[in-house]
Amino acid sequence: MSTINQSNITRLTKEIATLRQADAREAEKEANLLAKANRAQEAASRTKSPSTAQTKMKELERASKDMASIQKKRSSIAGRIAQKTSDLTRYQQHQARDDEKARKKIADEQKRLIREREAHERRIKSEVLSRSAQTQKRYDHNTDEYDFFISHASEDKDGFVRELAEALRDKGARVWYDEFSLKIGDSLRRNIDQGLASSRFGVVILSESFFRKEWPNKELDGLTALEVTGETRVLPIWHKVSKDEVAQYSPMLADKVALNTSLKAIDEIADELIGLLK
Repeated sequence: MSTINQSNITRLTKEIATLRQADAREAEKEANLLAKANRAQEAASRTKSPSTAQTKMKELERASKDMASIQKKRSSIAGRIAQKTSDLTRYQQHQARDDEKARKKIADEQKRLIREREAHERRIKSEVLSRSAQTQKRYDHNTDEYDFFISHASEDKDGFVRELAEALRDKGARVWYDEFSLKIGDSLRRNIDQGLASSRFGVVILSESFFRKEWPNKELDGLTALEVTGETRVLPIWHKVSKDEVAQYSPMLADKVALNTSLKAIDEIADELIGLLK
C-alpha cells in the first residue's frame, strides 16, 4: 500500500506542476489579449475615421471572445488542479499513516531485540553465578595453575583470540594460551594436556574455522571429558557463527548459554569471564 501511495503522490505532483505551467501560459495569453483589447478600444475612441473605428471595434470584439475562451480554459485547469490537489492530500495522509505504522514496527522490533539481548544477558549472568558457586565448591583455587584454557583455531587469533587472552591476563587471570604458555622445544601435546587438566575453565571459541580443524576438536573432547568428571567447566563463545551452525556441529554446545562476539565487545566478554573467578 505504501508503494502505491508513493507512486500516486509522485504522479499527482508532476501532473499538478504540468497543469500550473499550462495555466501560466494561458494567463500570459490572457494578459496579451487584454492589452490588445485596451489598445483597440483606445484607438477606436480617438479616431475620427468611421472605417478605422469599425476595424478597431472588431479587433476589440475578437480579443474579448479569445479572452472568454482562455478564461473558460483556465477555469477548467483550475478545477483539475483542485481535484488533483485533493487527491494528492488524501494520498499524502495515507502515506503519513503508513510511515507511522512502519516507524512503529521498527521501534517495536528494536524493543524486541533489546528485550532478547537483556534476557540473554540475564541468562548468562545467572549461569555465570551458578557456575562460579559450583566451581568454588569443587575446587581449591590454589590447586589450579590456570584460570582459563583457551581452545581456538589459529585463524581466529588475529582480531579476537589474542586480544581476549591479553585482556584476561591484564585483568589478573591466569591464562593458558599457546602464545603465552608454549616455548620453543616444548611438547605440544603434553603441554596442552597439562593445560587442560590444570585449568578451572575451558574457553572454547566456536567459529567456522574451529569446526573445520582437527586439533581444536581434540581439545574440546578433552575439555568435555573433564567437565563430565567435574574438573573443568566448558565456556563456549560464539564467534561469527549462528545457533544453527553450532547446533549442526554439536547440539550439546548449542544448548549451553554462550557469549557471542556479535553482541559483546572483547572487554565485555573478558569481564564476564573474570566474574567467574570471584
